Amino acid sequence: MNQVISIMGHRKYLFIVIITFLSVNSFSEVVYEKQNLVITTIDLNKYIYLYQKNYGIEIDDNNALKDLVLINNVINHLDKNNKEFLNKIDEVIFAQNNLNSLDDMNDINFYRFIKIRDEFIINYFKNNLVNKEVEIIFKKLESLNLPLSANDCLIIEKIVDLKNNIEFIDNFLFNLKNNSRKFEVTIDKNKYKVCIDENNFRIIENLIINYIRTQTDIDFRNFVYDKTKN
Repeated sequence: MNQVISIMGHRKYLFIVIITFLSVNSFSEVVYEKQNLVITTIDLNKYIYLYQKNYGIEIDDNNALKDLVLINNVINHLDKNNKEFLNKIDEVIFAQNNLNSLDDMNDINFYRFIKIRDEFIINYFKNNLVNKEVEIIFKKLESLNLPLSANDCLIIEKIVDLKNNIEFIDNFLFNLKNNSRKFEVTIDKNKYKVCIDENNFRIIENLIINYIRTQTDIDFRNFVYDKTKN
């Protein structure tokens, strides 16, 4: 009797699995298939969702599909030729995004690709970015009005536009590269602390990151397309 129940239970389980598989695939249409790479509408919609969530920008189906093909080819190349590098990336993204190896591969590959892109930005920031470039970035701003203090930001003395102040530009980049926040400037022979709150710091930091992203775009695209085989 128990054996009969076991067999019936097993058949019921198989039936549920088959129905689930058919149900998922009935709503999934293959939109790309070439050299063992298959992309479905489910993959496409997931990528569009992740892109909107992380960048705050909508991406159309055509560009989303192009990105997915590139992403999959880059990840596959690294998996075959530089597994150690990919493993290091996984350690970081799993910790930062609360992911694990059993999660949806669309999520994992999306964050892998972001991290690979970030490596180009980090490398440029550490080895190539110079003060003159930051001057150019700041000069494009309408203004960079920041509060100054003579007593460690307890009392604000005045607010000054520092977008063309070379001393501040040099000091800001020095702090950024050394992961510190000792922003200082000399005005009329008086030394002041520049009081930059977290919001303004992130705004300035993002200006520099976006500049570096533009500067490294060609190198990154060359890297990506070199790994594109499909």
